[in-house]
Amino acid sequence: MLPCIVDGTVFTPGPADPALVKTYRLAGCRVLMTVARLWSGDIYKGVDVTIRALPEIARAVPKVRYLVIGRGDDQPRLAALAAELGVAERVIFAGFVPTADLAAHYRLADGYVMPSQEGFGIVYLEALACGVPVVSGDQDGSADPLQDGRLGWRVPHRSPEAVAAACISLLQGQDPRCNSTWLRAETLAQFSPKALVERLGSALTHP
Repeated sequence: MLPCIVDGTVFTPGPADPALVKTYRLAGCRVLMTVARLWSGDIYKGVDVTIRALPEIARAVPKVRYLVIGRGDDQPRLAALAAELGVAERVIFAGFVPTADLAAHYRLADGYVMPSQEGFGIVYLEALACGVPVVSGDQDGSADPLQDGRLGWRVPHRSPEAVAAACISLLQGQDPRCNSTWLRAETLAQFSPKALVERLGSALTHP
């Protein structure tokens, strides 16, 4: 089986772009991020679950913000949910972001959160290649990019309580899975173009 891969020359760690920090009003904040379609047929992405987790996260991390990148017809429901829970000012809907600008957006984040039911989840690889710690669901293809939880938190995908606990742990930064340099190195060792070439070569040489 040949894996999906990430281009480690594009998705790299780096400082947050001051212009984006200003645009999204993130100065002095701890930032959680999701990149996902916001279509009503795609609620499995778990954006609503992360919003439900925010009140608990905010009690432990008062300056937390949640940057949601993507667009779709479910955004009004998500915005209403944030307002209902009293966290509307913490949720920033960035809308569509071109692929060329994604790496700069990952660099804004302290953590990438998508408690979903993905088939694989390229976005996890993109975040990890940028050195960003990750929270995912625990019953899907995220097991591969997160290497069965070795590189991130895998939680019950419809549990706000589990998402909150994982995000708080991530933002506290004491877990080895918060080590940016290590996350990137371990990800590229398995999911880089070089790793793909090596696996393909081995498959063709030893059928």
